[in-house]
Amino acid sequence: MTIEIANDNNQNTGNDLAEKPFSNTQLNNIALNNAIEENTSNTEFDSPAPDNIAPNNVTQENTSNTEFDSPAPDNIAPNNVTQENTSNTKFDSLAPDNIALNNVIEQNTSNTEFDSLAPDNIALNNAIEENTSNTQSNNPVSKKNNKNNNNKNNPQQLRRLVMVTGDKGGVGKSTFARGLAQIYIDNAVKFVGLDADNSNPHLIRFYEKAANIQRLDISNSDKLDEFVDNLKELVYPKSKESGKNQEEKSLILLETPSQFLPTLKILISEMGFLDVVNNKCKMRVTIVIVISTIIDCINQLLELYSFCGDRVDYVIVKNLFYGETEQFTFYDSSKEIKGIEQQVKATRHDFTSITMPKLAKKSYDYLDVKNLTFRQGLEQDEYPSVFGRVLSWLNNFKGQIKPKKDLFGIEKILSE
Repeated sequence: MTIEIANDNNQNTGNDLAEKPFSNTQLNNIALNNAIEENTSNTEFDSPAPDNIAPNNVTQENTSNTEFDSPAPDNIAPNNVTQENTSNTKFDSLAPDNIALNNVIEQNTSNTEFDSLAPDNIALNNAIEENTSNTQSNNPVSKKNNKNNNNKNNPQQLRRLVMVTGDKGGVGKSTFARGLAQIYIDNAVKFVGLDADNSNPHLIRFYEKAANIQRLDISNSDKLDEFVDNLKELVYPKSKESGKNQEEKSLILLETPSQFLPTLKILISEMGFLDVVNNKCKMRVTIVIVISTIIDCINQLLELYSFCGDRVDYVIVKNLFYGETEQFTFYDSSKEIKGIEQQVKATRHDFTSITMPKLAKKSYDYLDVKNLTFRQGLEQDEYPSVFGRVLSWLNNFKGQIKPKKDLFGIEKILSE
């Protein structure tokens, strides 16, 4: 069987297939009350303190290697300390007079330390840590805008608008968008797909029946206004009849058409698009730029940065159909790109590169002619070679997405 179909993963043609410090000091009148440790182990209380301490009501359930070595100052009652299945949690807290560390709740923590030195009469209350690992608080004052906060402490990290671009036609943009949609589906990630490539809508053609994919017309100024106005409603939908909130959308996959840079510049520069997404939709933006080995792709990336700046996360995708990784010399040797990477990483945003594996032409064209998703390519029985090629491609593709899954709005790969 011979299939000769042009496709953007395999041909570099214009307008081709266009495919989100308390430590060990003795001070009086300290009450370590109601500290609840859940799902931890190897917990130590190493706070030396004066006599007359009554450690009361200490309940230990399903604990392992738990020690209470806490001489405490006069008239101190560390009460109602409950430890359930705890692990390597250490409170080395030495605080001045009249400090109450109350209601500290640790849930499912590992190697968590509170080494904070606090002045007199401070109450560090109701500190809640959920599912954290190796977390330290070295200051009693909350550190806002800490770029090291993980996604569970900052859920908006996982609220994403993922825009897949590649201004030069045939660079493999649609192939990447389809692959990412398949990763979302395979890992039960809820998302909304917006296909803005009206001339060749691959997300619609391949994934409309498998996911929530919608057409997006941004062909003129009025349509751009309509898109911006409707974006918040898409993320935070409300029933017009009842006024009750419907299910919120926390992940949007937007595939842009070719030659989209001028339109995106208008959206950002004239319509405050990034501010709408960040402030109105409470989402971060990941821009995916699919490139080939030619210098035009680098020039387009530099132009994109000129109006997006360090307000978004960047993922550069090297399409290996155009050559091995070492052949992307224009990108790898660009001093401008290295400068941009340093500037973006100096902020709370990311700048990284991954590769997209090459899919053999016969297998790609078979999916194209049959309008099959990548998963359907694995389920077909007509060509074992197609099954093998698609399986290998998906595994390699997932391997590239996995280390940077947060940038794509994915909390967990199910096969982990």
